[in-house]
Amino acid sequence: MRVMIVDDEAVIRDGLRALINWRASGFEEVVDAKNAMEAMEKMERYLPDLIITDIFMPEMSGLDFAKKVRERYPFIRFVILTGYEKFEYAKEAIEIGVAKYMVKPIFPEELKQIVESLRDEIQQESRLRNWNEAAARRLDQYKPIVEENFWRDVLEGAIPTTREFEARAKAGDIEASYPVYACTAIRICRPEQVYSRYGENEMPLVRFAIRNIVEEIHGTSVVHMLEHGDTTLIGLLSRPVDAEAWSRTAEAIERTLKIAVGIGGGYPRSDPTELRVAASEALEGTRYLALMDRTGFIRFEDIPSRSRERVEYPYEEEKELLETLRYRGRPGESALAPFLDRLSSQNPTPEEIRLSFVQLMAAVYRLADELGVNGIPSYSESVARLEKLSSYQQMQKLLQELFAGIAEGKDAGQADYVGRLVDQARQLIDDRFRDSSLSVAQIAQVLCITPNYLSRIFHQKTGTTCVEYITDCRLEEAKRLLRRSELKNYEIAEKVGYANPHYFSFMFKKNVGCSPSEFREKAEAPQ
Repeated sequence: MRVMIVDDEAVIRDGLRALINWRASGFEEVVDAKNAMEAMEKMERYLPDLIITDIFMPEMSGLDFAKKVRERYPFIRFVILTGYEKFEYAKEAIEIGVAKYMVKPIFPEELKQIVESLRDEIQQESRLRNWNEAAARRLDQYKPIVEENFWRDVLEGAIPTTREFEARAKAGDIEASYPVYACTAIRICRPEQVYSRYGENEMPLVRFAIRNIVEEIHGTSVVHMLEHGDTTLIGLLSRPVDAEAWSRTAEAIERTLKIAVGIGGGYPRSDPTELRVAASEALEGTRYLALMDRTGFIRFEDIPSRSRERVEYPYEEEKELLETLRYRGRPGESALAPFLDRLSSQNPTPEEIRLSFVQLMAAVYRLADELGVNGIPSYSESVARLEKLSSYQQMQKLLQELFAGIAEGKDAGQADYVGRLVDQARQLIDDRFRDSSLSVAQIAQVLCITPNYLSRIFHQKTGTTCVEYITDCRLEEAKRLLRRSELKNYEIAEKVGYANPHYFSFMFKKNVGCSPSEFREKAEAPQ
């Protein structure tokens, strides 16, 4: 700590310096000044913790000096020295926050006692100030987490009453009282295009950019935004959903980020505990847009109603499609168009769309049985996959894959469909096993079949699983590098497709019977 002595008489300043052992009393540095003006100049470089000043000095009195300094630095302690024991001076000193008022002459023990008492006060105040600052920093750090958990609990129904909502908001210092509450949901369409443009690991950055665009357009009306899976954001609003503004938002995102989004909006609510329902409505809007391969904005009330007359199934279009499959080989991509056009012209609900596709798929599988086609996924597998799809485009692709399988199976003279799939899978593994993210699902996606189907036919044809074959490829390459290179084990692990060198060592020992280092030693040992 630092003390500053201010007195217009040098003998007093020198005397106070020598009167006590300042370092022993906790003050490592002693600075002096001959008047208040010089003291304030020195304070720019040597900010003190304690100032001892004479009350009577030229240009500015000690009391005026103390008042001026404490306005800017209220934490600095002051001790006023005077040769006159006047009540008015003592009263004024107390009013401006002077810590001690000492009447000359000053005795060493008295000064030492006062200085050390003030030292303890300063240290205690510093500790308290540091604790308060640390606590404030911690609160600032945790505030976003508290808000995130609060709003997520609201949307998940974990805060069932308005009273509990208000209590939780007050406890977390969260502004949550609004006359109206509403929700929007923003869904990133065609994620594979986003991965291609920005990279598979950059989706969090894309979501962050979408947040910024939303907040720039809608400002404070967006109370909070929550992530709902990898490709969806839910916006909590303090006003009803403005269809025009949110349509502009979808256009701005597409224009700025070069990605398409579907935005759904729910009904406004006056009760915040009903936000869960509003969010479900908004999400239903995004699902409908995805199913119809549309982007932009839709309100929940604009989704086709389930209460109207049932959609008529396109039987004639189904018949033409089956005839094409039966007599003309593999249908082109446009073969499904009449069926889809007839279905979409009736403005079907998502449920009706899905049921129509299931019905069409059942008809296609009946045809496959009639033709004696094998080597395609089972009906239950295809239906399960269909249930997971979210757009016309994806459903159409699934049916095209099924059509292709049936066309392949019809011609007995063609090369074995299953054998070729397995050969293609092996070639893909041979080419890509060095990629640590390689998986059976990725290989199946490239081959346009399900992972379960790929695993089954791969094992039937090779006697080993896809995962085992990937492991064999990686370990054979690892053995080659251990024999012929100076690379470290962790470098070899990375080169053969293992992101974790410890897992590489575990798999190597499990399958080879020794660790990579032991294998290298044996390979280098003279035969």
